[in-house]
Amino acid sequence: MTVIRKILPTELPLYRAHLLRLDPADRYARFAGTVSDEVLERHCAAIDWTRTTLIGAFLNGELRAALELCGDRVLWPNEAEFGISVETELQGRGVGSTLIRRALTVARNRSIGKVHMLCLAENIRMRALARRFGGRMEMEYGEITARFDLPTPNQFSFALEALEDGSGAFNSLLASFSSGQSDLAAA
Repeated sequence: MTVIRKILPTELPLYRAHLLRLDPADRYARFAGTVSDEVLERHCAAIDWTRTTLIGAFLNGELRAALELCGDRVLWPNEAEFGISVETELQGRGVGSTLIRRALTVARNRSIGKVHMLCLAENIRMRALARRFGGRMEMEYGEITARFDLPTPNQFSFALEALEDGSGAFNSLLASFSSGQSDLAAA
């Protein structure tokens, strides 16, 4: 069962392990260049949880895809950006779409009016996802910047985020209970 939910600060090691598992092509696509394990370690250590929300897709309890939504109220008072990474086995299964949709709801509910996503021009999947969610794309220096204009939050967007948070928590408990049951059956 794939469970999609927000990642807690105490789960940073899961995010780090996910990034380290990305194959070279997926790392290149996520960070728009070649990055070493050390760079990924520093990236994770530098995450500021006061301005970052991580949303992840867990498969059998292991984080296999993540979206990092980051804003800076001083530099970008009304804006944020996101980066997404999906391990090979979950690609093409709608996980990226779900992560983006949830991230746009989270951003909207924090009164963020614009969200940016950068990707390489050859990253056809990310360009298609940007188009699907209404991103306006511009190309500069071989990179695509997609900009999403978000409406103001309302009671429905707040209810949607709360429902998805509750669903993610419930599905996590259900998945851990199910895996515990299968562990007992195997014993």
